[in-house]
Amino acid sequence: MRRIIVKTIEIISSKSIAHRALICNYLSGGEYKVIYNEKSQDIDATEKCLKALTLNKKELYCGESGSTFRFLLPLLAALGREGEFYTEGRLPSRPLSPLYEELLSHGCTLSPQGEVPFKIKGQLEGGEYNLKGNVSSQYVSGLLMALPLLKKSSTLNIKGPLESEGYVNLTIKVLENYGIEIKREKFGFYIEGNQRFIAPGDYFVEGDWSNAAFWLVAGAMLEEGIYCKGLNLNSLQGDRKIIEILKDFGVEIKLMTDGVVIKRKSLEATTIDASQIPDLIPAVALLASRAKGTTVIKNAARLRLKESDRLKSISNVLGILGVEVEELKDGLEIAGSKKPLKGGEVNSHGDHRIAMMAAIASIESAEKVKILNSKAVEKSYPSFFEKLKELDLDKNVERG
Repeated sequence: MRRIIVKTIEIISSKSIAHRALICNYLSGGEYKVIYNEKSQDIDATEKCLKALTLNKKELYCGESGSTFRFLLPLLAALGREGEFYTEGRLPSRPLSPLYEELLSHGCTLSPQGEVPFKIKGQLEGGEYNLKGNVSSQYVSGLLMALPLLKKSSTLNIKGPLESEGYVNLTIKVLENYGIEIKREKFGFYIEGNQRFIAPGDYFVEGDWSNAAFWLVAGAMLEEGIYCKGLNLNSLQGDRKIIEILKDFGVEIKLMTDGVVIKRKSLEATTIDASQIPDLIPAVALLASRAKGTTVIKNAARLRLKESDRLKSISNVLGILGVEVEELKDGLEIAGSKKPLKGGEVNSHGDHRIAMMAAIASIESAEKVKILNSKAVEKSYPSFFEKLKELDLDKNVERG
């Protein structure tokens, strides 16, 4: 009997946790290190901005990192620092309301939305803050990291269900690790003022479930499967939900002490609610194209405001590869098939997750898949194509 050897990959450290830990470490005095196994463009942006603040510079270069911009904006206000944010790509045009209005009404002067550089000055004041739950969770996280620094205590009220709540839970956990207490209330959070950030020592960043999703989906396409190492099975990362989603599709899953083994199995279509896991949708959409029946992805309107209009980008790329996709106002309907995908030339639309989706799709392609603007992966996963080659899964990929 032929022995099948499982492919193994060490997962990149969590970008979401690294952003938060770097900021908290800076606020604690920067005596200790934040340790991760790979630096993406986004993490590099946060590191350089924090170094600029240490050197009392006001010019902050965020690149296309939404987390860097949206986390540091209220932080500068809380510190009473003047700043100029330089942003690139779609980031200047991505929504900043209602965080924008909350900062204006609590002591800050801001540039018009969309302006580059985006300037801020003034001293943020404690008090009552109000955000809708269906806006970017980065606004919530940014305020939760900034408000403990103010003299006056604050409340942060959330109107309606909080989408991407896992990312907010992650923020609260990292803040707790650095000695900050956030009290949950019925309609939001209470943040005591005059708190002090205290580092627990060097901070080791766990594996990234968002990026691991692409390898997990790859494993579901391979007879030998893939072992994704370096994942915390008890993580607060919301994208850990990929395990439940894979189970819904019928994927064979084996949980290990430090990761997950995924193997190919007959897949069945399912329904996916994207409201809490928007970053998983490119990987999930690809898996849906391999499942029997029609998969429905709903509550995904916020994907239109990512690095690209992700609903349109997913529909475009999968369509070129021969998948029957219907783009809905707030989601997708994807008709699965066991037939090999077509090859062809696709565009990442400058979106790192679309580039990774297309690359993993090539595993199931009868011909080569050429990915234009494949360098987009450097935003979150610079070594992605190297890992693809190490796993011997790059035979049908051509980078453009």
